Amino acid sequence: MARNVVNIEEVSKAFDIRPLLDQVSLGVSEGDRIGIVGRNGSGKSTLMKIIAGVEDPDAGRVTKSNSSRIGILSQVDTASKDATVGDVVIGNREKHEWASDSRIREIFTGLFGGFDDHLFERTFASLSGGEKRRVGLAKLLIDDLDLILLDEPTNHLDVEGVAWLAEHLNARKDLAVLVVTHDRWFLDAVTDRTWEVVLGKVEEYDGGYSAFVLAKAERARQANAMDARRNNLIRKELAWLRRGAPARTTKPKFRVDAANELISAEPAPRDSTELLKFALNRLGNTVFELHHAQIQAGEKELIHDLTWNVGPGNRIGIVGINGAGKTTLMRTLAGQLKPTSGKLVTGITVKIAFLTQHLDELDPNWRLLEAVEKVATHVEIGKGKTL
Repeated sequence: MARNVVNIEEVSKAFDIRPLLDQVSLGVSEGDRIGIVGRNGSGKSTLMKIIAGVEDPDAGRVTKSNSSRIGILSQVDTASKDATVGDVVIGNREKHEWASDSRIREIFTGLFGGFDDHLFERTFASLSGGEKRRVGLAKLLIDDLDLILLDEPTNHLDVEGVAWLAEHLNARKDLAVLVVTHDRWFLDAVTDRTWEVVLGKVEEYDGGYSAFVLAKAERARQANAMDARRNNLIRKELAWLRRGAPARTTKPKFRVDAANELISAEPAPRDSTELLKFALNRLGNTVFELHHAQIQAGEKELIHDLTWNVGPGNRIGIVGINGAGKTTLMRTLAGQLKPTSGKLVTGITVKIAFLTQHLDELDPNWRLLEAVEKVATHVEIGKGKTL
């Protein structure tokens, strides 16, 4: 029988007045592979932090055996300012202690392509988002743990990194894994149970993501059948009421008239074609033009002699292996970095919005309204109208 690793009993957690978890009881045993799904903001990450002991519940309790060792990979990768990659991954271990360990060598090869002295001497703060994610994963996988909780582990990983991680986890049968991710393939490849966090509760399903979707659809079908039976009963009752005394219809008729009045007061739908035309007129014909641009990170050349035109309405995906320079290219277009050589031309009317990997553009002390007002308090939408 599999050894129990951690239990939560009657756990509740709320932020402000909104309950994320309401008297939730769950258990994780050795070798469990569980995917956690739910809408953004439903409480998936909070559930993970409570299980890991990083955050305390408002009510209920978390119990684990004294021998259980739990690690968590959070959405934000952090380390002390001066810590090197070696400090984060290896810690105080002597080189001879880990260099002969085949499992550690396999992790280095899978995540970093082998042991690289230069990488391990770099400071953690200087790494790209993808490199930081690999370092965090390496630390978790090297540590001797019973349960790892992975919060969006595939964020910033390239295709090869995601495939290697799935294969590595599947080979470690005794390791329990809880994972939150939007990567459906990864969930199917790694998990065999699913927890859905919804309306403060956690619904349990057998199977990975595909099985969850099918089971969810079946539950919805059954619920719809019950609704149909209930609606049929309501129709019969309404028919009975209509056959009754005329006085009985006064109140329903009043409500119907009131509803029709509300509908008639609704404003006309926005003219989306006019909005698009207005946006293109303001934007002009030039968004970005790169002319023979060279982009470097330190002494490493990331992009060589790039000539590229981005026009109005273009929708472009940027792909490449971790560290190839995807984010650096976007930072260059956003004006945060300058090309080492060559020229960047930005359209006169272009206004740039840049969503970074770690949301550096948002002050954590801002309230929600303040963050929106930093962009604009109102927007001109043409023909003298404002939003």
